[in-house]
Amino acid sequence: VFAPDVDTVEGRSAQSQTAARRAEGDLLSHMVLFQRYVEKASLAAEAGNWPLAAFYAGKIEGNATLVVDGGYVIDGRDVSAIAAEVALPRAAALSAAARAASPASFDTALDRMIGGCNACHARSGYREILVQRPAGRGPHPSQAFEPL
Repeated sequence: VFAPDVDTVEGRSAQSQTAARRAEGDLLSHMVLFQRYVEKASLAAEAGNWPLAAFYAGKIEGNATLVVDGGYVIDGRDVSAIAAEVALPRAAALSAAARAASPASFDTALDRMIGGCNACHARSGYREILVQRPAGRGPHPSQAFEPL
């Protein structure tokens, strides 16, 4: 018996939930890269390796662009719009400071970048994710895990 595909409420709901999980997973991948690139840019600058710091700062800027262009709306919050306002300009400033090989400018831009991460988390409903300036070379030097 031939029966054409019928779009149902249940089918649309399942598709929507699958798409939301996929988008959240994609966004999480970007966040992991942000954190890792910030660590590496910071450690490279600390070591005085400005070409490497500039490389990773450029990766941060590129990743910010991907988040902005991704159209991510998670739990009703437009994370891409928040990233356009908060992350992208700070990432561009960090990249410029690294290219200029200016320790003072880089430190200021890094603090602003990290502050932007935390502001974005708070505005997106993830205030419990608190990023900090990398402290040491342990496995997770750029995130505070203590409760707020």
